[in-house]
Amino acid sequence: MTDALKVIVIAGPNGAGKTTFAREFLPHEADCPVFVNADLIAAGLAPFAPETASAQAGRLMLHELDRHFAARESFAFETTLAGRGYLQHIRAWQAAGYRVKLIFLQLD
Repeated sequence: MTDALKVIVIAGPNGAGKTTFAREFLPHEADCPVFVNADLIAAGLAPFAPETASAQAGRLMLHELDRHFAARESFAFETTLAGRGYLQHIRAWQAAGYRVKLIFLQLD
């Protein structure tokens, strides 16, 4: 991994292919092996009904983002950007010297 700290935000609507894109792009093109994904966390918490664990998974995802930030590690995550909460995080990451890159996937 390069020395520059980075956060890669993979955003887009549900069904846009964010996770599929991340699995190929992050380790091979972006040199970013840390990927935090609330859907994958929910599937781990409730494999037969992940939708029942979405709120808990969202909280765990935010905790993981904070953990990687506190450890001064580069990381990536996916989101629909439906809430306003990420703006505060992005500003804090940038103020701490992270380069924040937004990749938005859309549906046609």
